[in-house]
Amino acid sequence: MQRLLLSLLVLLAATLGRAQIAVLTPADLELGEPCDTARYIVYYNLSMVEDTVGALDKAVKEMMRLEVGDRVQSFYSYKAFQADSANAVVMKNGGNEYQGGGQVTWRLYKNYPAEDKTSLLEKFGMDRFVCTEDYAAPVWQPVADSSAVILGYRCSMAVTNYKGRTWYAWYAEDIPLDAGPWKLGGLPGLILRAYDAPRHYVFDAVGMSEVAPPAPIYYKGVKYEAVSRKQLEGIRRRYFADPVGYITTNPNIKVQIRDKQGNDLPNPKNEPYNSIEVE
Repeated sequence: MQRLLLSLLVLLAATLGRAQIAVLTPADLELGEPCDTARYIVYYNLSMVEDTVGALDKAVKEMMRLEVGDRVQSFYSYKAFQADSANAVVMKNGGNEYQGGGQVTWRLYKNYPAEDKTSLLEKFGMDRFVCTEDYAAPVWQPVADSSAVILGYRCSMAVTNYKGRTWYAWYAEDIPLDAGPWKLGGLPGLILRAYDAPRHYVFDAVGMSEVAPPAPIYYKGVKYEAVSRKQLEGIRRRYFADPVGYITTNPNIKVQIRDKQGNDLPNPKNEPYNSIEVE
């Protein structure tokens, strides 16, 4: 851990991925606190449009991992899961070349720290925040005569207005799990496909497995700073307005942005972002 601190905690010279600058902290290397036992894993391809004005065809692509436990559900980037696994091996062997996660930096827990609560973990530079809120599942309306086959399962469609967006979801009653991507749930079967009306956020299930033997779900936000939704949105606005300026308020960090050929690039400013919750 000391060698990580001496390396100023900057991952891979602070390379840019979407508008996020990858910075690794000691908290990211900790396994976390067991909060439940995973019974099922569902993988989703996420397509996310951040620039809703200028680059609608340049969506962020990321595979997401949903861990479904007896009570708790955890939803986050699969690349983050891979990085956690790789970094655990590095730490065990005494190394200091750590991997970063994917382009999606947030991690969501449902029914944690208690039933009908959510905990949203967010990363900005070296700062780590957790926003805990009351949770209520969406109130869905069935779409008549809807039918599709996804991953071999017959699915029906439902629609809802939730967190400022109109969402459509395809769910499989043959998989009797009240679960889905992000905060979506409350249907009589696992949600295998979901998207908002303009398709800024699209989740498509690509695989599912039972966890054998069952494994812990780890809560990673034990040392994160607690903030409200309003505070988190203010931090997000400040970060995307000037990502490098946000990070370099820490005097120990110097950020250099270069292209693949090694040429210096100007620091990004006023980067677009498109929060999944808009109310």
